Amino acid sequence: MEIVKKQPSEKEIYIWNITGSMANAMFSVVALMFVTRVLSNDKTDIFSIAWSISQLMATIGTYQIRTLQATDVKERFGFKQYFSFRILTIVVMMLCSVAYVMVKHYEVYKSVIVIIVCAYRAVESLTDVYEGWLQQKERLDLVGKAISYRIFLTVIACGISLILTHSLMAFSVMLLLSGIFGLFFWDIRYYMTLWKTENTQISCDEKSWLTQLFVAGTPLFINAFLMMNITNTPKMEIDSAIMDKLMISGSQTIFNILFMPASVLTLVYIVFRPLLTKMAIEWMNGHKRKFIIIIGKIMGCLAGIGVIVVIASYILGIPVLSILYALDLSKYKTELLIIIVGGCFCTFSYVLDNALVVIRKQYLLVCAYGVSWIYVKIFAPFAVVKWNLRGAALAYMASMIIFFVATLVIFIVCMERERKHE
Repeated sequence: MEIVKKQPSEKEIYIWNITGSMANAMFSVVALMFVTRVLSNDKTDIFSIAWSISQLMATIGTYQIRTLQATDVKERFGFKQYFSFRILTIVVMMLCSVAYVMVKHYEVYKSVIVIIVCAYRAVESLTDVYEGWLQQKERLDLVGKAISYRIFLTVIACGISLILTHSLMAFSVMLLLSGIFGLFFWDIRYYMTLWKTENTQISCDEKSWLTQLFVAGTPLFINAFLMMNITNTPKMEIDSAIMDKLMISGSQTIFNILFMPASVLTLVYIVFRPLLTKMAIEWMNGHKRKFIIIIGKIMGCLAGIGVIVVIASYILGIPVLSILYALDLSKYKTELLIIIVGGCFCTFSYVLDNALVVIRKQYLLVCAYGVSWIYVKIFAPFAVVKWNLRGAALAYMASMIIFFVATLVIFIVCMERERKHE
């Protein structure tokens, strides 16, 4: 493992970090493509909702501590504290997963699939604590390698199992086993190779470290959980409508396929992330006008790219998705465009979200998330029953527009208060 100990160049770190991020983003696309091409509509619906539920549960598993851990360069908390806290949140995550399927009264087969996929997310949540430590040690190259190798292995193993067995259960079990293997073979191995002596001394009271981690992560967790819940609510309502025979089998899969391109602009935003540091510097130096100009440039560029994405989706979106997933999606062009517009507003909101973090007003975002969550919980059930997939798409788009407007209002109010204090 001499290559692990070798200090990487900035270019290597950048390349592997981007590779890992892209592999992670594409995995759900590939997984759903495999399942859709091989299995029946009812089985793909089960996998689609299991995947959505697991994403929601993963916010509990990680509790959004990764950012705190990765930036804890003075090691206020040691790895043992982060690891112990993660084990606790993963246990809570799995208990919530079991409780969810019980409350929803899923049949046994569907319940088992959901639990297995959530268990895979639990393993990913555990890899996250090791990758947080590697990031803390400025080894994002190893993080990117671990993610890329693990996902490559999972795609190959799950693809083979699906082709040989045509079984969603076998696919799900292989998904979990591949994740466990990747955890031990890459994440833990990288950690053990770099680890010398673990510093267990922390600046806070030994008895209170758990409470302090909980308090530090709670605002970020609430925001992440609410956003994931907002995004998944239309999918959950589709699931309920299918169970009540109000929508046909396969509807969940179609919506998830249409939803895949929603994050295109968010992926583009990754390119602008380095400007966050410049924003922070300008704000710290009191250059508020320059700070706002940077935000304006980012928003302008994203708006322009967003228009291109919408036009491209109108022309190529449905044909490309139909080919990839071997389904006729020609009558869902309107739904796709509605979702794409919603995804664009979501990305615009993230820009203002990050700006509020820079000025240390991120706690106010709970208001924006809360308003959007209340709206989608009220509107989505009605919209899905009345307009089916179009209703689900409208519920998502409307909630993202509301989130953007609420975030924009918070940002403007904060800027106005800063101006008055000058």
